[in-house]
Amino acid sequence: MPRRPERPDDEMCCKRGCDPCIFDYYERALDRWEAKVRALGLDPATLNPSPVSGRG
Repeated sequence: MPRRPERPDDEMCCKRGCDPCIFDYYERALDRWEAKVRALGLDPATLNPSPVSGRG
């Protein structure tokens, strides 16, 4: 089972409007993780609590 990526702490964002932001990288990693989990025939929503959404 692939390990779910950890959401960065809000303090890790420099809040300068970077593109991509550290949270963009996290969202991409989360998308890849969800695709891998689905490929295994599982539902990602049932494995871990929903991530906190939004940027810092």
